[in-house]
Amino acid sequence: MRNYQKLGLWSLRLGLALTYLYSGPSLILSPESWLGFLPPWFAGILPVAPETYLQIQGAVEILLALSFLTGFGITWAALISAAEFFGILVFHGIDLISFRDIAILGSSLALFFFCLQKYESR
Repeated sequence: MRNYQKLGLWSLRLGLALTYLYSGPSLILSPESWLGFLPPWFAGILPVAPETYLQIQGAVEILLALSFLTGFGITWAALISAAEFFGILVFHGIDLISFRDIAILGSSLALFFFCLQKYESR
């Protein structure tokens, strides 16, 4: 792999990791700040309190960040990240800040396909 391709991959990994290192701890430490992002119908079907769900999501996001930083399980992490943001766009809907969700979805998919290409070339 060329150096530019490696830099591009690291840029994707680092950007996604930093995103999750921001949101993950915030979800855990102050889930009440994120309650407005849960659609009411979704909060109503959760088997746990919405705050607990958000804290669990925060823990998962920290694990995703660690995966992006270490490279361990990165293909799965990228797929989970893409699924998360696809779900956010579909179930929360499009609003004034959806452009960020679309960018994270695209970055996650790009990283996923880069990882798949790496496995195919073996």
